[in-house]
Amino acid sequence: MSLALAVGVLVCSSFASSEKAKKRSDAPDQVSSEAFPKPQLLNVDKDPTLRFPVGRMGHGVFSLSFGWFDVTRNSVHYEVVVPAARAGDSFRVSRKEIEGLDFQGLFLEFESLQGNDCHNQPGCSFDGGAVVKNKQMIWYVPQSQWGTVHGGPGVVRAAERGEDGTTSIFEAMRHFDTALALVEPPGAVAAQPAAKPPAEPKPAPPPAAPTIALSMPTGVTANQVLELKESPLTIRGVAMDSTGIPAVNINGAPANMRPQNAQAAEFWAEPLPLQPGDNRIQITASNSAHVETQLVFIVRYTPKPPPDPRALSKPQIIALLQGGVLCPRIANLIKERGIKFTPSADDLADLRAAGSDDELIAAIQQAAPK
Repeated sequence: MSLALAVGVLVCSSFASSEKAKKRSDAPDQVSSEAFPKPQLLNVDKDPTLRFPVGRMGHGVFSLSFGWFDVTRNSVHYEVVVPAARAGDSFRVSRKEIEGLDFQGLFLEFESLQGNDCHNQPGCSFDGGAVVKNKQMIWYVPQSQWGTVHGGPGVVRAAERGEDGTTSIFEAMRHFDTALALVEPPGAVAAQPAAKPPAEPKPAPPPAAPTIALSMPTGVTANQVLELKESPLTIRGVAMDSTGIPAVNINGAPANMRPQNAQAAEFWAEPLPLQPGDNRIQITASNSAHVETQLVFIVRYTPKPPPDPRALSKPQIIALLQGGVLCPRIANLIKERGIKFTPSADDLADLRAAGSDDELIAAIQQAAPK
């Protein structure tokens, strides 16, 4: 078949498909995944490439070749695989150099500017030697059919079978990123939303400890040393807890309890005899959760010295005054021996009536037992 006959056949097929071409030109300017054969996706991480199996028509019937047509964001590349003898027909073109991209009938056509030299340039043409244009005409051919098409009507039938694939190439060259989004990376698995780990339960706040408030002895705090000269010791207070009335022990023995409400109770102990020196007192309140509060303090007991058996009583002082003993002498005796009573206002009045002066009254008051 001559070149003119081959071209005539291709032109006739283009007219036969004019209705499809018109519908394609009128279609919305967008990419659809329906019925389009998906290309291979290469170089996902560096330079995503959409690879299509294609056939290419050169100058004549015997210029047919088959191979891979790669589309990237910046260029297109055709690599001849069959027949190997036409490896020189391979080309790489920047997408900025592509002109006249069109899909009329069954074939995808475009031109590229590649300098002024037509030597060994497939599809090369020029006007008066000024501008060189390489015209490319390709169509989708599955790899399994490479080498089975030999021109003429066979080219048309192959182009008709691959029309959807050629449309896919056309859309990839027009809207690369949109077409790329329709192709899953090799071995890609749809990302599943990460299962949210169950929230760890918040630990329950530790139960609050009971509260101890002492009323006797007053003003006592933890680890305080309390100086006393009298025994026994009286302990009284209130224990409180939010979970109920706590149990109270005083030096290991249960205290007497009297509830005041659902969360508080008064407690006390029988008078505690003190030993001379330091006496350790421990009060423990424990609630239902076995949380304890301890109040520990020290009572330092210094007993009073025993009274002087020679101490003077009120009648003895009155007898000395009535016997003529001078007030300074009686005052000295009181300072040495002390007195056996705590003088009241009436006692002091009786002593003045018996002859006591101010100095003796002052000595009596100072010697009174505390």
